[in-house]
Amino acid sequence: MNVLLVFFAIPLAIIILSIILERYLRCPLAVAGIFFSIGLVVTFALGAMIEYIVATIVYTILSFVAALITNYIRRRCMENRQILICQRCMQNRNR
Repeated sequence: MNVLLVFFAIPLAIIILSIILERYLRCPLAVAGIFFSIGLVVTFALGAMIEYIVATIVYTILSFVAALITNYIRRRCMENRQILICQRCMQNRNR
């Protein structure tokens, strides 16, 4: 495979798709599972070489980490939003 494709294009696409799937599924394990199953299908369709299996595992870990970070950021934003809403309510009550 082309080195630029393996080390730049595919990981970038996996990160972007993991973020999008995490926004809908809200489960990092499900996102990683989807990428792992797709990777295994592609791996065995291309001949089940050990390089493809290792790449599938690495891309799955990358997908899980991206989904985990997205989940963490979403939760922090929700907490901050709740704090801001509560502060606005308290300010309106004091008026």
